[in-house]
Amino acid sequence: MKNTKFEFLKKQLKGNYIYMAGAMVFILAGSFFTFLGPRLIGVAVDSIIGDKPFDLPAAVVNWIEKTGGRQFFLEHIYVVVMIFCIIRLAEAGCEFARLYASNHLGENLGYNMRGALFEKLQGATYAYHKQIYTGDIIQRCSTDIDTVRNFVLEMADIVRVVCKIIIAYWFMAGISVSLSVISFITVPLISLFSIFFNSMIQKRFLAADEAEGLLQAGVQENLSAPRVVRAFGRQRYERDKFARENSAFSDMWIKVGDLLAWYWSTGDLLTVLQVVLVLSRGTYFAVSGQISAGQIISFMTYNSMLAWPIRSLGRIVGNMAKATVALGRINEVYSCPQEDYDSGIQMEIKGDIVFDDVSFSFGRHRIFDGLSFTVNRGQTVAILGPSGVGKSTILALLARFYTPDSGKITIDGVDINDINLHCLRKNVGIVLQEPFLFGKTVLENISITDDQPDVDRAVKSALIAQVHHSIESFEKGYDTPVGEKGVTLSGGQKQRVAIARTLYSRAKILCFDDSLSAVDSLTDANIRAGLKENLKGITTIIISQRVNTLMQADKILVLNDGKIVRQGTHRQLARQEGIYKEIVKIQSDIIRQTEQEAMANG
Repeated sequence: MKNTKFEFLKKQLKGNYIYMAGAMVFILAGSFFTFLGPRLIGVAVDSIIGDKPFDLPAAVVNWIEKTGGRQFFLEHIYVVVMIFCIIRLAEAGCEFARLYASNHLGENLGYNMRGALFEKLQGATYAYHKQIYTGDIIQRCSTDIDTVRNFVLEMADIVRVVCKIIIAYWFMAGISVSLSVISFITVPLISLFSIFFNSMIQKRFLAADEAEGLLQAGVQENLSAPRVVRAFGRQRYERDKFARENSAFSDMWIKVGDLLAWYWSTGDLLTVLQVVLVLSRGTYFAVSGQISAGQIISFMTYNSMLAWPIRSLGRIVGNMAKATVALGRINEVYSCPQEDYDSGIQMEIKGDIVFDDVSFSFGRHRIFDGLSFTVNRGQTVAILGPSGVGKSTILALLARFYTPDSGKITIDGVDINDINLHCLRKNVGIVLQEPFLFGKTVLENISITDDQPDVDRAVKSALIAQVHHSIESFEKGYDTPVGEKGVTLSGGQKQRVAIARTLYSRAKILCFDDSLSAVDSLTDANIRAGLKENLKGITTIIISQRVNTLMQADKILVLNDGKIVRQGTHRQLARQEGIYKEIVKIQSDIIRQTEQEAMANG
């Protein structure tokens, strides 16, 4: 299967295998020096302080004899201490090199994974972004990545544990094979127990991870809309909702903690049984003369040094379960559907648009069924229809945020699926009803398409959008930070800055998705007049419910039940029975009533 979670990890490790290999090498060397120290203590007790023959390799015994033998080291005991210190220094040097290599491996892996996921999210389809929770994605791109990164570093611990067990039993077997077999009995038991534990804990880690994602998503959503929460007095509801999600999250981790407590306590019991078994049998061997005092000291030192590596299997197995779950969740993001920005025709777009028998559905809900209409270059076309009828979806289809189920959309006679996506979206500028502004300055938001802002061009765009004078009234003018999501601006100011941003991009097709709803009628009229005067030859599509906005369009499309039910100019549609005539009447009555009330009140 392509792009499995382990293939993703392997790909992100590319270029870092030298650090991994280095860590392994220094783990092996460090483990050897770690267990060499107790061996030296045992030999010193038996063959320097005592009079037993040196139980060492022949080459080492020959060196000792040439140096002066037992008597020399007894008289110069500091030499033994120096050898012991050299062994410890070598062990420390290996540990430093291991940590150095591991640190570079971990940070490079984290860097690669974060970059890979961000790159995938930038190329992900609009439909994918619509169905995900921001908080959950942030959790996957932060906490889950750290979990995987830390576990990759712990893979070195697995090697270290295995190396320590092998090297320790190699030294221990040199002292007493029988006692080594007794000591080794619990290792398979703990290993089997760890495998069993892994199968149990993985499901609980997944549930806990998903609960954390929901919790973060809820917090992110709440913090993104403080005005809405306070405007509708929803603070208590949000507190109760958070309390429920927080409780569910805590309960999940309590269950994980209970399982870990059960594992560690059982592991403690097995470790104690092993120590008691080895100590009792080792004492018997020492009393019966089968091993010496120095050997039993060395053996019990080795045995105690094995306690933590063997018990750490539980921690490693637990973290392996967490990392496996986290890696799966990361891979879901990495495998998200991608848009193709490389292929397609690079063309100069002029602005002729044709929707030819287009059908489109959200899941089982049919939005359009044979939608057809034409917009000529330079025309201003308005779209009107009931809420939820798919007006905004028309713009999303035009920008290829979605793909039609059937039918064809063309620009200048070319199917938009054949146009390069960068080229298409550069020339289709959409201003949303609820525009998003970045936490930058006003100038940076307007000139977001340029690395080096053109101030004159930004000012001209702001003038057309009727927001220049508002910006000039700010303390820092165009250098005023707008805050997160433009929180420091009013709704109308945000919409007008968003309009200026789209105008700055010089797109050949401009789409206004009810983006004048937060401005007053006079400002609306001034913006439309500015667009008409300064953007001649630009194809414009306006979605609005305001008759004053619609009536200036060259053509009005009335959308209902997935099709265009009426089209024409304001004068034509106002005379025909239907939705448009009803809206004109309603809005005219409201204006007339307002005027009469104003006159009555003096």
